[in-house]
Amino acid sequence: MQTTERFDIVGKTKLWLGIAIAVMLVGLVGLFGRGFNLGLDFAGGALYQFKFPEKVATTTREEVQISSEVRSMLRGLNLPSQPVIQIAEGDTLLIRLKIQSERESERWRAEILQTLRQKYPKIEEAGTEFIGSVVGGELTRAAIWATVFGLLLVSLFIWFRYQILGAGWLFSLGALFALAHDVLVLIGFTAWSQIEVNSSFIAALLTVAGYSVQDTVVIYDRIRENLRVRRGWSLERIVNYSLLETMPRSINTSLTTALALWAILLVGGVAVKPLAFSLFIGITAGTYSSIFIAAPLVLIMQRWWEARMAQKRPATAPVRRPIAEQRPILRVTTPAAETETSEEEEAAEKPASSPAGSILRPSATTPSRRKPRKKRRR
Repeated sequence: MQTTERFDIVGKTKLWLGIAIAVMLVGLVGLFGRGFNLGLDFAGGALYQFKFPEKVATTTREEVQISSEVRSMLRGLNLPSQPVIQIAEGDTLLIRLKIQSERESERWRAEILQTLRQKYPKIEEAGTEFIGSVVGGELTRAAIWATVFGLLLVSLFIWFRYQILGAGWLFSLGALFALAHDVLVLIGFTAWSQIEVNSSFIAALLTVAGYSVQDTVVIYDRIRENLRVRRGWSLERIVNYSLLETMPRSINTSLTTALALWAILLVGGVAVKPLAFSLFIGITAGTYSSIFIAAPLVLIMQRWWEARMAQKRPATAPVRRPIAEQRPILRVTTPAAETETSEEEEAAEKPASSPAGSILRPSATTPSRRKPRKKRRR
């Protein structure tokens, strides 16, 4: 029990929530102030594919080098937007460009091909795809609905999962607030850094939400187990003890994931770095919210619920708590601390006629136990 007295996470709930709310406000300012840097999937544009006669890049370093060369060549064309350049399968050059019309797409396709042949004479055109603004708007609405629908399903799952405790809605609201924190942190970071928002960003957003919920459910499960085992404890102590039990697991899991993402950031290509960085920010925020927000927030809402029920019900009526009062199911006593029961209590506990061979408790006036006499067989 020394760990619960040394680290009081629940006692500093207001501090953790204050930090979370401040970060969420910063994310909202970035979202409404700077906005998103929408990619081709949502804003519309053109995708140009060019084929090299042979493989020109077999390693990540060579891909980065060729992408940098192509980007420096295209700077002199005064393109309408910053191009996204990627090498696929070692011999295919992909160039994404934000363009509003197909006529403009054809014009820039010819100029880009002419510029590339100055350095790569044998390069050939492999195809062109154009995404209009209407398609981009439909993809945007579909992405928003997918995110909202996914969060609602997660909330319903947690609600029904913990309804056995009589407080499923408390756990669900705690997890939902933690999810809102993670989403706003990731969205705010994306808005402030102006990372391009495309379909991979939506995948990163849903991945972070699932990762955070998985960590939160592990903590909630430990709280549920301790509610059944340690029924003599207060709810605050149970939550704090459960957080300390699961904290090493949460930190180690997030740390191993972060190391893999940092490896991608260091040696990965330009196209995958925004995705890896977004995942790193989201997983870090998810670890914080799972430990310091989801479970402590349940305690705050339960206190509010108790105060609300106390005002509605008469003073003599018992208050129905979302999480019922716990009663000890195990009582460990030592010989020195063992109390003697009175004769009246024993008479109420034992049956009127005890069966032969049963071991009875000694009464308060009986100094020692008497061994039952054995009947002699004739």
